[in-house]
Amino acid sequence: MDRYCSFAASCLLGAQVRSVLLAAMFGVAASGIARSVAAAPAEVLFDVSPSVGCRDVTTAEFAAANPDERLVEARIEVSSLIRHGDAGDLLQFFYRFDSPRRTMPMVDYLPRTTLASDLAGNVTVEQKQESNKGIDGAVTAPLAWPLKVTGSGELAAKTMASTRYELVPPMTAVAASGTLDRGFGVYFKLKPSRSTSLEGAKHFAIVFRVPRNWRADYLHLSCSASASVPGLFGPPGGQVVCGQQKFVVALYAEGDASAKAAAERLVRAEADLRKTISANRKELQRWFYPSLVQRVGAILEGADASLPSEVAETLVYGGRAADEERLELRLPPEVRQAVAKYTVARRALSCLPAGDESDVQ
Repeated sequence: MDRYCSFAASCLLGAQVRSVLLAAMFGVAASGIARSVAAAPAEVLFDVSPSVGCRDVTTAEFAAANPDERLVEARIEVSSLIRHGDAGDLLQFFYRFDSPRRTMPMVDYLPRTTLASDLAGNVTVEQKQESNKGIDGAVTAPLAWPLKVTGSGELAAKTMASTRYELVPPMTAVAASGTLDRGFGVYFKLKPSRSTSLEGAKHFAIVFRVPRNWRADYLHLSCSASASVPGLFGPPGGQVVCGQQKFVVALYAEGDASAKAAAERLVRAEADLRKTISANRKELQRWFYPSLVQRVGAILEGADASLPSEVAETLVYGGRAADEERLELRLPPEVRQAVAKYTVARRALSCLPAGDESDVQ
């Protein structure tokens, strides 16, 4: 124990030495430098509606060819907020929608890949070419003559050719989209331009191919923002992730009251699970790091502060089955109850029986 305490003290002393060196080099406090570098990149927050109703968009041709299936469309609005930083440093926003159970193939989506230009119209190019043809001559009398006589003559022709045409202005991709995971996922990559802004609400439309008696399911949405590195220690041309969030989006068939109630139940269960994990932060830390040595080591490595978010990430979005089972064995009783409630709500939403007689509270 004494050896570990001396190790911790040496780490703290090393941090103080680094602060003094930074202060000596730059003439300011090291903490001030760290704050300015950390605050330099933009910080982006995302948000999305927790539940979305889907409307039937089945065409006559699709119904005739696939009598046991139908098409439903979900219109999802995702909002982004630049909490602080310069919007000009933003490079792109990336959105990914996934069907985690691989039950809803995505057959269509909007927006599609879009090209744009900073120029208002076509580019006009004009080329001119000029050529001259001529004969010059001069006659001078000998110097011995009494008078000096000179003469000259010129015969010339000038030709000018002009070619004028228009080119399509150079285009850059401001929106790119496509499918992932064999059609069970779709992505959207948005970039800034003079006519569009990354900040604000963005609308996405996804068409799913589902069974004829489909009533409800859920999606996973991943959002991330990247920006150039303007900091003091950033590499030239480098970029950093300045915002990253994940969401569960419950889907239900429009007009189905029972399915909508099941979707709202899942939303409440997820919110309660996250709240319970946050409220049991200290209890989780004791369960995962029972000894003082483990706890101090986790603090030094930075894992102690991020533990609740990592637990929520695994429980809400799922990891490997073995990891989830081991994790649940180490959870405090209150958190374990919240996990069970969330699991039941998720299963109830994705496995609604056919018909309208389902009893969902």
